[in-house]
Amino acid sequence: MSNIRYLVRALLIDNVNRLKFGFSAPRYGEQIWVRPGDLRHYIESADLGKRLGRPVRKLSGRVLNEWPTDLQQRISDNPKIGYCFDHWVQGKTWAEAGAINFMLEKIASSPAGVSDECRDYGDVIERFETLDRIWADLGKRGSLPSRQELIPGNFREIGGVLIHIGPGGEPIFSGAGCHRFAMALIMGAPFPAQLGCVHESALDQLPEFRSRPCAPIF
Repeated sequence: MSNIRYLVRALLIDNVNRLKFGFSAPRYGEQIWVRPGDLRHYIESADLGKRLGRPVRKLSGRVLNEWPTDLQQRISDNPKIGYCFDHWVQGKTWAEAGAINFMLEKIASSPAGVSDECRDYGDVIERFETLDRIWADLGKRGSLPSRQELIPGNFREIGGVLIHIGPGGEPIFSGAGCHRFAMALIMGAPFPAQLGCVHESALDQLPEFRSRPCAPIF
């Protein structure tokens, strides 16, 4: 049923984009390939969603003629990415890295009392144990898998790490899929992502993101 919903949305967005921007226009939920070393900035998903009036994943494939540069932040300032590096690279426990307290504070400040599907301390511990299992699996795979590899029949790259293409063709992390994105950064290998918004000036460069790079470039 969910794929039908995505298909309807894709038909609308894809056809409108094709009429406006040609055959190679962005598609809803499409898969792109990104080199981790090319990423320098991110935009909080809640900030962009508030600015554009829709959740960021529903903005997949949308072309913007004005880019929200004022919302961009440095990836090195992202707290989730920071505690992931502290845990998986520096060897700190999740608690030592500040991850547990960060999540509990997010839950406490949420109007619904939920953050990343966690409601209490037990949920938080379980979530980080799950992330450690995913990290161990990625170590065997060698790179981040596509959504269809993980979930056969998944519609395009829906649910993957969401990456915008900004002015000049700069890939910009959307804030959606943060822990998986941190894993990709640490691993350093090109990874599949779900396309987010695209700046109009970057349309000509979009085809470059549709093929898997041969090797990471730093």
